Amino acid sequence: MRGFQHREPGVVGAALSTPSTYAEVICDGHHVLPAAVKVLVAAKGWQHVVLITDCLGCGGLPDGEYVSGGLPVVMRDGACYLRDKGSLAGSVLTLAEAVRNVFNWNLVTAEQAIRMATEIPARANHIDGQCGKIAPGRFADFVVLRDDLSLADTYVGGRSVQES
Repeated sequence: MRGFQHREPGVVGAALSTPSTYAEVICDGHHVLPAAVKVLVAAKGWQHVVLITDCLGCGGLPDGEYVSGGLPVVMRDGACYLRDKGSLAGSVLTLAEAVRNVFNWNLVTAEQAIRMATEIPARANHIDGQCGKIAPGRFADFVVLRDDLSLADTYVGGRSVQES
């Protein structure tokens, strides 16, 4: 995606200036810096910002060299780069980390950050009647976060994946 330019605002300009749309953002501090996320949240309101991740298969593994999509990549310092070109190959961000980041960057409250990863994406995709919050009749897929917003457990179908 090309960047925002004063003479050609592109997709970023459209997302910032259309109040009814939702903007997705990878909050890893590499793809999008905290200051840019701050601008997005200020322009859209947290209620229209969806936290996403394009986490590669090497996400969660130690720094090192891997292959992703058939290309050699190097993971270091919380990001993954194409080995030959040095450009970003994709993120290694988890959604729990994205929640923690926007909160730790002092952009939103903990509740807002959690809702940006749950309720807001469900609403943006018109599935908020089925998922996005814990309620009777909804899927029993959810995570448990600690006080510092780090991941404690994940449940799928009402069962802890740690018990599997």
